[in-house]
Amino acid sequence: MSEKTLRDNEIRGFSCQLKKTGKFFYYEYKSPVTGTSRKHPLGRHGEITVEQARTMARASAGEVATGNDPQEQKRERRKEVEKQRQNTLRAFMEGDYRSVTPEETADVAQKNIKRHFSKWLDKPMSHITAFEMKKWLNNYPGAPSGGNRIMNDLRGILTKAVAAGYIDKTPMSEVKRLKEDKSKKIKYLTRKYEQQLMAGLDEYDVYRRELDGQHNGTFADLLRPLVIVAIHTGMRKGELLNLKVNDIDFASGIITVVGMGDHSDGQNHQKKKTRTKSLQTRYIPLNDVSTTILNDWLDQTGYTNLVFPNNSSQRACDKFIDRRWYKAREAAGLTGKIDFHGLRHTFGTRLAELRVDLVTIQELMGHESLDITAKYLHTSPERQHLAISGLAGY
Repeated sequence: MSEKTLRDNEIRGFSCQLKKTGKFFYYEYKSPVTGTSRKHPLGRHGEITVEQARTMARASAGEVATGNDPQEQKRERRKEVEKQRQNTLRAFMEGDYRSVTPEETADVAQKNIKRHFSKWLDKPMSHITAFEMKKWLNNYPGAPSGGNRIMNDLRGILTKAVAAGYIDKTPMSEVKRLKEDKSKKIKYLTRKYEQQLMAGLDEYDVYRRELDGQHNGTFADLLRPLVIVAIHTGMRKGELLNLKVNDIDFASGIITVVGMGDHSDGQNHQKKKTRTKSLQTRYIPLNDVSTTILNDWLDQTGYTNLVFPNNSSQRACDKFIDRRWYKAREAAGLTGKIDFHGLRHTFGTRLAELRVDLVTIQELMGHESLDITAKYLHTSPERQHLAISGLAGY
């Protein structure tokens, strides 16, 4: 049966279209919003009666007469339904949130939210209250800084949900951060600890050479050059593991720590777009120690793509480094006294002890604010003892 349209004599624009699949009612009109001709579906014969279809057509005609477009209203209703579907924390976090958030930031936030707020994942975001957040924060078992950091991930998601129109406001403004110990000492290498660490690296090198059957080459593996470069550049572990040979300009004595760029994530070989925490490129001058160690290391490895790759493949790998770092730290007797990030703290602390101004330290370390940099103004225990001992002869 060919399609045929039957038009109503009583209501202009009201019609019934005969198709192979059945009879369908429509209201045809010119949109007062767009000025285009529209065909608004009213229903299928059998599911609604002719009189019901006429009533719906009259209602649609009334909408058009008052300047509304029934089709646009239908689209808006669909959008509202989709908005409600996306309104849960899980749906937004896995959907629109990722489209406006750097991939690594979204990955970390999503991991934290799923781990700590699993009961909230399938609740509408508008139903997550400040009371629940305060209760969670006050019962957080770890350090206050850790709880604040996790809550900041949730804050970022809800703030973007407001911007996207999924919720009207975020309750985070009513949630106060936990008080943190601003005077808590950061862990860094004192000169004594550095001597212990170098001795531990010596033991580690012997262990690696015996394990691998290697007796040639300046370095047993990448750990010693990685540690020394970390101490003398202040680079984060992730920045070091994704440092490329082309990022080092020996002629000018500068390392470029790239803010944005492709790199392997070290686990599933996918490409990610960020290489620094702040997403900002920074430039670090090489001193004599880091220049020598990098030249010797690259001479040994043959100037591959990554400066510090996993030996078994050309990719960065946190776990590959962590196992080696733990072994050397254990040999040095520094377990619990320093972690790998403490090497970066060592860099900042020593610059402050050399009376380098805060702005320069901030630029070298890639901090977003001077408040973060200011923590390196702490006084070393040796200087404190020296200051107090001077009182004895005052």
